[in-house]
Amino acid sequence: MSFFCTIACPLCGGGDFVVLSRSRYPDDLTAEQLQQAFRASSDEKLMDQLVRCRGCELVYVNPRIDEALLVESYASAVDPQFIAQNPERIRTFSRLLEKTLPRPAAGARLLDIGCAGGAFLVAAREFGFTVTGVEPSHWLADSGRTQYGLDIRQGVLTPGMFPDASFDVITLWDVIEHVAQPAEVLSTVHRMLKPEGQLLVNYPDYGSWMARLLGRRWPFLLSVHLLYYTRATMTRQLQHAGFTPLRIQPHFQALKLGYILKRMEPYLALSRPLRSMVEGIGLGGVAVTYNMGQTLVVARKS
Repeated sequence: MSFFCTIACPLCGGGDFVVLSRSRYPDDLTAEQLQQAFRASSDEKLMDQLVRCRGCELVYVNPRIDEALLVESYASAVDPQFIAQNPERIRTFSRLLEKTLPRPAAGARLLDIGCAGGAFLVAAREFGFTVTGVEPSHWLADSGRTQYGLDIRQGVLTPGMFPDASFDVITLWDVIEHVAQPAEVLSTVHRMLKPEGQLLVNYPDYGSWMARLLGRRWPFLLSVHLLYYTRATMTRQLQHAGFTPLRIQPHFQALKLGYILKRMEPYLALSRPLRSMVEGIGLGGVAVTYNMGQTLVVARKS
């Protein structure tokens, strides 16, 4: 059985592309190996063929993993190390909300798609929103419900999951680059937002100076990432779905230094000895604010 399918460009629908890098999967690849590589927070280096559309310049994986296997992989994800970083994520999101959105009116509703263990939902609830999340991983969804008492629906976003015009704000934090059908997801989001509702999308920017500087060592070149947006291609994707981008800005995340170094081990040979050193002197738990190309778009429903 083939685990992959050839696709048209997810942005413009074109079929003409230039190959940027070839697939590096072994000939004896198994479904179990793919499921491990496609956990939501996987740090498996990019093994897939990467292409650039000749029509719109979107960079994306083609052929792409079969969508059913992709969803199954996300649903089975278990990641205690990711959850352990929630206190730092909550603080980061709390600061960002203060700078990005006005205080919500009573009863204002927010939906976070791909909410993982609920860090952003906790910050948004404290900010004043009535919050709901959608998360494909059974384990992560259960963790957020149990630890924080959140309303998290296990699964992937589908048309009809929520009524039209039922949310004031919808967010996708490090999600859009994972989805097989971004146009369909954004179309569903558009219907669920109230008139003039806002969409926040955070993604790793393939055109960022960090991506250009690090090249093949950029830590967001992961098999789990199917789409590699720049500011220009992200703007087009949102506009095609009926959104008006209001601003685009770098997103600075705070995480523990030991965790950051561990996630960088597949790309930087010095990361492992550095992690051993900083943990040995008690600095592994120090929160560090960083940006490796993460970019936030704030957009309005047109």
